[in-house]
Amino acid sequence: MQEIILGIVQGATEFLPVSSSGHLTLFSKLFGIDPNLPLFSFLHIATLLAILIFVGKEVIEIINGLVKFDKKYCTLILKLIVSTLPAGIFGILFNSKIENSFNSLKLVAFFFLLTSSALFLSDKLGNNKNFFAISYLDALIIGIFQMLAIFPGISRSGFTLFGALLVGMQREKALKYSFLMSIPVIFGAGVLESKNLQFNSLTFFSGLMAFIVGLFSLYILKKVTVTKKLKIFGYYCLVIAMVAFFLG
Repeated sequence: MQEIILGIVQGATEFLPVSSSGHLTLFSKLFGIDPNLPLFSFLHIATLLAILIFVGKEVIEIINGLVKFDKKYCTLILKLIVSTLPAGIFGILFNSKIENSFNSLKLVAFFFLLTSSALFLSDKLGNNKNFFAISYLDALIIGIFQMLAIFPGISRSGFTLFGALLVGMQREKALKYSFLMSIPVIFGAGVLESKNLQFNSLTFFSGLMAFIVGLFSLYILKKVTVTKKLKIFGYYCLVIAMVAFFLG
């Protein structure tokens, strides 16, 4: 039963801008669960399948563009790589320090406050740039926000969405770009950390719940982003920050 609950929590918090790692750290403290369990990494792979469905149209367009050597799609791939590199490099260089941050609820509370602030500001940002209009510097800025989201309590979707809106992307395009750039990061982390996973029926159903809830959460996030109501999650993260602070 614990595995099913974790699947539901992961599916909801992976995509809604409330930090899945922060919630898993909070749950681990409350219920005595090891936050470094291989199961958590497997759940990332399950939610990755939901992302591929959500941005499936864009992924197919990019693949077709690359096959045809279309310059704008080749350039887009390079920009996505630029956006992905900071998190990858930072994760490799400072892996032990990142793991230590999972042990401090007060630190997690501070990171939740940062997420809350970013969400409130996001409702006031954005312009009309699409995937192809952003510069390499824009891509790097968005990538730096993804790098910061390695820490528990900082929402990856919330921070990368904030970064994309900050450089002037159109709201729905900003959301799609955020998840396109997450694909290699989530896949890499999931594969590396789940190698010790003992797969069984509970693991399967946990992953299934993460996938179903995750897909539903993606479409909720899309609606909230387009209608400029991210502040709803800003208030939520503010409350969770206070809870984490007092529990810490």
